[in-house]
Amino acid sequence: MFVLQGYFEIGVYKFSTINNVEITRSVDEITDTAVIKMPTKFLIKEGNGKLVYTEEAIKKGDRVKIVLGYKDKLEKVEFTGYVDRIKCTTPMEIHCEDATWLLKRKDAAFSKSNTTLKQVLESIVSGTDLKLAANIPEMALQKYLIKDKNAAQALKQIKDEFKEIYKIYLNDAGELYCGLQELNNINQKASYDLNYNIIENKLEFKTGEDRRVKIICEGCTRDNKKITATLGDKDGEEFKFTSKVITDQSSIDKLAEEYLKIAKYGGYSGDITSFLLPVASPAMAVEIIDKKHPNREGSYFIKKVVTTYGTGGARRTVSIGNKLTTNKK
Repeated sequence: MFVLQGYFEIGVYKFSTINNVEITRSVDEITDTAVIKMPTKFLIKEGNGKLVYTEEAIKKGDRVKIVLGYKDKLEKVEFTGYVDRIKCTTPMEIHCEDATWLLKRKDAAFSKSNTTLKQVLESIVSGTDLKLAANIPEMALQKYLIKDKNAAQALKQIKDEFKEIYKIYLNDAGELYCGLQELNNINQKASYDLNYNIIENKLEFKTGEDRRVKIICEGCTRDNKKITATLGDKDGEEFKFTSKVITDQSSIDKLAEEYLKIAKYGGYSGDITSFLLPVASPAMAVEIIDKKHPNREGSYFIKKVVTTYGTGGARRTVSIGNKLTTNKK
């Protein structure tokens, strides 16, 4: 029997009763978020015995930890971060962000030639409790400039300028990662049987031929001439990528080929909703088991996970991306 068990901490206060929590993590977003909903008239007893309303006791910047699971089976820290804002609605909402919230409070300035992407990131997080992941690539940069921005804005600048190559997000250890999206949680996977442990199945299977897409990649040469590569179906859904890094036609052609290969995969897309077990995190692999259609089975990259917990139960919605492998029979 699975009995829900969880709690959350905000500042010096611990709450063992959870009305509703929603945690969102994605490789496409720099910041993981959590929304905690509580009764509007909830009272907290302070150390001196005085009773105060929650919105008076909890402050912006308070540390947050959310632990969810099942009694005697799972106890997992699902989120750590800080209170970003409090909405005095009914119910009251406490909006939280992970450790990248600290970057909003720090100015960022960088101007250096012959540097690396890792050195730029080190400058951005310096002086905060946010740590860099160890597996950030040493990508050389001829020159890089950050001006008139806070550290969070500077990180978004990097995300926008390198989005055709790298992802920026917090890994499971709470460290800031920047690099190829598949290079975290290697060999870690969650398995779902579509005929057994699924609450809601919103997956759609398509062959590569069924996926009508048109890829447009643009760049600029060192002498400021526009370069373009267009591949795919003329009548397909259009995806456009602009690179500030690639400066030659051959490389922009290869980039378009890679994007087309990713977009035209044969397999599932969409999301599935299950319980807190199996544990699933962004950048893990998800193994899809389908005994009715064994030819569709395989492993897929997890792009996004939304975890909810409250009076209605606990759910984990997993959004999948490109296919990684096909199950061998």
